[in-house]
Order: sequence, then structure tokens, then C-alpha cells
Amino acid sequence: MNWTRRTGYVAFRLACRLALGAVFLWAGLEKAFDRQESILAVDGYDVLPERLVEPVAVLLPWVEIGVAALLVLGLFVRFAGIATAVLSGVFIVGLVQAKVRGLDISCGCFGGGGVGGGGVTWWDIVRDIPILLGGIYLALRPHGPLQLDNVFLVREDDDRGPAEDADGEREAGADQAGTPARAG
Repeated sequence: MNWTRRTGYVAFRLACRLALGAVFLWAGLEKAFDRQESILAVDGYDVLPERLVEPVAVLLPWVEIGVAALLVLGLFVRFAGIATAVLSGVFIVGLVQAKVRGLDISCGCFGGGGVGGGGVTWWDIVRDIPILLGGIYLALRPHGPLQLDNVFLVREDDDRGPAEDADGEREAGADQAGTPARAG
């Protein structure tokens, strides 16, 4: 891969991780410290049993903050991408059902929410699609530079055995002669 293409790839991956992390951090922090508004927002969608509304409203912001931290740090990127895609998929389904049912609620995505918000708009729904796509991208392509996964997780290349370092040398402990022939 030539230098400019590699640089573009690195910049895109980093921007994707950081943008998704910023969105989830903002959304989580806005909801985490206003528990009552979060409960009203979750309840306004009228999809969960009454006994689950409060636990979901209390835990969801902290899940978003946790996913944001993983994305920003570049740690467990595949998991964070999957979590991002799943959360945004659930949010899109919730928004669509609220729009179709004509519920008079605000989105509640970045705090606030609940009944009397004027209804979910198509913009609220369309806004979440790039988040879903970004999560899928990171889930499918979790490996890249500038992330803590490279420091803490040892990964092997898919078909070639242990990963090679920048000089093309196999990592310490790798069989230098290649794979041994099978007996028999």
C-alpha cells in the first residue's frame, strides 16, 4: 500500500473511532447525570415493561460511556464496533417505531426526552445511520495503528502465523524456518 493511501486509511480509521467515541461520550454524559430525564425518555418510547424502564435508563448512559472509552482508547475495537452497531441499531428501531406510532416524544438521544417533545423526526433517524455504519466498519476492520489493542493484545495474522514487525521480521518465538512438515 502506498504512503498516501496508508495515511488516508489511518486517518479515516482514527477519525471513525474518535467521532463515534465522541458521540457516545456526549450522549452518555448528558443522560448519566440527569437520571429523571433519562427515565422519562426511555418510558416515552413505550416499548419496555414498566419494571425495566428505570434499570435501562440508569444503565444505558454508562454503557454508552464505556463504549466511548473503548473507542477513544482503541481497546477491544472489534467489541466496541459491535457494541456501537448494536446500540445504534436498537436506537434506530426505537426511533422508527416512535415515528410510525406518532408518539409525541423527543428523541432523548442527548439528554432530555419524554412526552411533549414534538415527535421524533426523520432527521433523528437518518442521523443514526452513519453511527451504525461506522460501528459495522470497526467491527469488520478492528486492527489498525494508533490504538491500545496493538500494545496489550497479541494478534496473529489470519493465514501467516505470528504477525511480522515493521522490518518484516517474525516476532520473538516464531518458527523461523516456517511451518514444520507433517509426519505420516
